[in-house]
Amino acid sequence: MGGSFVKNLKNIVILCGGQSGERDVSFKSAEPVFETLKKLYPTQLIRLDENKLPDGLNPEEDLIFPVTHGDFGEDGQLQALLEQGGFAYIGSDSKTSALCMDKMRSKQLAQAHHLPVLPGIALQLGQELNEAFICETLGCTSFVLKPTDKGSSIGVHLCNNFNALKQAWATISEGNWMVERYAQGRELTLGILQGEPLGIVEIRPKHGFYDFKNKYTSGACEYLYPAPIELEFTQKMKAVGVAFFQHANCRDFGRIDCILEPDGHLWLLEMNTIPGMTAQSLFPKSAACIGLSFENLLKQLIEKALKRY
Repeated sequence: MGGSFVKNLKNIVILCGGQSGERDVSFKSAEPVFETLKKLYPTQLIRLDENKLPDGLNPEEDLIFPVTHGDFGEDGQLQALLEQGGFAYIGSDSKTSALCMDKMRSKQLAQAHHLPVLPGIALQLGQELNEAFICETLGCTSFVLKPTDKGSSIGVHLCNNFNALKQAWATISEGNWMVERYAQGRELTLGILQGEPLGIVEIRPKHGFYDFKNKYTSGACEYLYPAPIELEFTQKMKAVGVAFFQHANCRDFGRIDCILEPDGHLWLLEMNTIPGMTAQSLFPKSAACIGLSFENLLKQLIEKALKRY
């Protein structure tokens, strides 16, 4: 055990899985984290088959590392259970996790702090869409229809006109949804570690956009890191990312996604409070931009959490 281990602490417990649509992605994320950490600390990997804390955890001895994506794991439910149980854990607390998972609430927070965020409209199931209102409010004629509370681009519909939006909306029968302006441009992402920006990664899908399939298909995208963008935009994106991280009270780590339009407009899309850690994931690539290895990245997360508790 490292000398900075809290006296009673005996285990790092990685939690992954759960019942969300990102269950398999969570398994893939947790594997490299486990393989790396077990060389450094006593580490245990637990796969969750239900949306609840597993039996046998000890708040006096276990530091919890949630590597859980999507519902339950990233929306604050798991974090609330950990808080109720008195557990030390890595990542943002339940309140911040819930906020960042809700794309409409995230937009409202960004707007309140004058951060560049695309306007959006929350939709109610069965609602009839008003073309004039939507086009005027969003200032556009092409749209993105997406769930307000899912990750990994699950369920995203790109609609080039209002009729396409209506047709896509007619297929929706459950969940929480929103529509926002369809901004087209360079897809950029930035990892944030302990409130400090890492490096910017540019994602160039070979076909379509950075959807669930492209995210998790080997060879489907080209990744440029550090991204070949002008210093002006690098500085702006880092400032926006750090500001949102602070205003949302994020903790330990996170990753913001942005779109840079050809006219120079940079738009904040969302903050991910438990970014992916797979071999293809963006957060480790963002760390690599500044020469931070995967091992040292994880060590920083562990050490900071131990000091906090």
